[in-house]
Amino acid sequence: MSRREEFLSKALELRDEYENATNVIHQMMHENRAVGSEWDAAVVRQISALDAWMELPSEYPNLSLED
Repeated sequence: MSRREEFLSKALELRDEYENATNVIHQMMHENRAVGSEWDAAVVRQISALDAWMELPSEYPNLSLED
């Protein structure tokens, strides 16, 4: 797998994780259950995915279309 493919794979994985956590949060909000361990876990998943997303470019400095 090329560096570019690896980067894109990780980016999609992180996006999916963020989206899944966000969906859980939205569902819980809809059900008026915005408190408790399940809520906390979803928020932690969302924040962790966003943090990892923000760090991804630094893991692949100088990435070009040819990589």
